[in-house]
Amino acid sequence: MKFTALPTVLASSMMAMMIAGTSVHAAAIEPAPVFVKRISDKLVDRLVKERPNYQKNPAVLNTIVKENIEPYVDFNGFARGVMGQYYRQATPAQRASFTNTFRQSLMRTYAKGLSAYNNESYSIRPFTAGRDPSKAVVSMDFKTNSGNIPVTYQLIQSGDTWKVRNVSLNGIDIGLTFRNQFSSTVQNSKGNLDTAIASFTPSADAAGSK
Repeated sequence: MKFTALPTVLASSMMAMMIAGTSVHAAAIEPAPVFVKRISDKLVDRLVKERPNYQKNPAVLNTIVKENIEPYVDFNGFARGVMGQYYRQATPAQRASFTNTFRQSLMRTYAKGLSAYNNESYSIRPFTAGRDPSKAVVSMDFKTNSGNIPVTYQLIQSGDTWKVRNVSLNGIDIGLTFRNQFSSTVQNSKGNLDTAIASFTPSADAAGSK
C-alpha cells in the first residue's frame, strides 16, 4: 500500500488521539474505544454532509480540521517525542517554536488527507485495557478500495478525556518516523536547532510503502 494513504486514514479517524494527565479521573473517564468511535463517527458524519462545500472551497477543510481533529491531539507530547534527544537541549522558546511548526504541518497534512475522503469505513478491534488506566492503545481497521489498513493510536488521559500521543499505520510508527526525519534535519543544519526547527516539515510519504 502506498504511504500516501496516511493523511486520509489519519484524518478520517484522528479523533482517537488525546494526552497527558494523572490517573485520578480514570474511574469516570469514557472508555477509550467508545471515545474513539464517538469522535470518529462525528468527523465522518461532518465530512459526508459538507463534502459539496469543501470540494468547492478547500478552506472549509481547515475549519473541519480545527474543530474536529485539533482538539484531540496532544501536540506538546507528540512534538516532544519527535524532538527526541534534542528536546532536552532546546530552550523553552525553541520547544514552543517546534511545537507550533509541528502543529501547523500536521494540520495541513490532515486537511490534505480529508480532501481525498471517499466514504471509507472502519471498524475498531477488541480492546484490552493496560495496567496504567491513564494510557490506552486503540486499534482500528480502516477499509479502503485496496484493502484494510491497520491503524493504532497511543492515547493518554488529559483531565477527563483522551488525547493522541502517537500513531502507527500499517505497522509503521509515525512518531518514530518523524523523529528520524527531525534528527536528519538537525544534522543537515550542522546542529543548529533554530535552523532545523524553521526548516523541519514532517513527511509521512517519506516513509515509503509497506
